[in-house]
Amino acid sequence: MELGLKDKSALVMASSSGLGKAIACELAREGAKVMIFSPFEDQLKEAQEDIFKETGNRPEFFVGSITNPDDIKNLVKTAADKCGPIYALVNNTGGPKPGPFDAFSDKDWQDAYELCLLSYIRTIREVLPYMREQGGGRILCSTSSSVKAVLDNLILSNTFRMGVVGLAKTLSQELGRDNILVNVIAPGRIGTARIDQLDKIRAEKAGISVEELQKKAFAGIPLGRYGRPDEYGKLAAFLCAPSNTFITGQTILVDGGMVKAI
Repeated sequence: MELGLKDKSALVMASSSGLGKAIACELAREGAKVMIFSPFEDQLKEAQEDIFKETGNRPEFFVGSITNPDDIKNLVKTAADKCGPIYALVNNTGGPKPGPFDAFSDKDWQDAYELCLLSYIRTIREVLPYMREQGGGRILCSTSSSVKAVLDNLILSNTFRMGVVGLAKTLSQELGRDNILVNVIAPGRIGTARIDQLDKIRAEKAGISVEELQKKAFAGIPLGRYGRPDEYGKLAAFLCAPSNTFITGQTILVDGGMVKAI
C-alpha cells in the first residue's frame, strides 16, 4: 500500500531509541523527510545511521530536552527549515518514575506532568501554524496501554497518559475543520529497553527471575509474546500518512490482545 508519505516532513519526538526510533524508521522507509530528537547526541547519531542503513533514507537530528520550551521552538523551526513544513508530528516520550502514590512529592508530579503532557502540548502548539498553512496534517500521540487499563506501580504515568487522551480527543474536534487528524497510539508490552527495565523491577519485587516473570507475562497475551517495535512503527506510519483520510480522535492499542477492557 502506498501511504503517500514520500517527501512529507515528519517530526518524531524522543526518537533516538525504542518506539520513537521504530516509528522514525518506518516513516523514513516510506520516503518521509524525518527529523529525530532527543537529549542524547551519541544515540541520535547512531539512530541516524541505523535508520539510513535500514531504509536508505537518512533522517536529520536535533539535540534538546523535551521539557525545555525553547528547545521545542528551535526544534520545530529547524525541522521545518531542513525537512519542509511539518506534515506529521509524532509526540512520544519515555515514562516517568515508577512507584506508588506515597512515594512522590509535588516535584515528582510536576516533573511527570511536564514530561508526559505539557511537552505534547508545546510541540502541538508549535507545529499547528505549519499544518494549517499547508492545508492539513497528522498528529499522533504515543501513550501506553494504561489509558485503557491502569498499570500497577505506575501512578504518574497512568495519570498523565490519560491527560494526553483527553487532549487528543478534544483537538480532533477542534482541528477537523483544518484537515488535521489527531490520534493516540498505545503500546502494550513491546520489546524495548523501557519494558526490560520495568520487568526487572517487577521481577525483583516478586522475588523471581526476569525469565519467569516474562513467561507469566506471555501467558497473559493472546499472541503469546511481546510485540516488536517495527509492528508499532507500521501502524504509526499509517496514521501519520495522507492515506489515513478518516481516522481521527481514536485511541488504538498495539498489545497483542493483552488488554481485556473494551
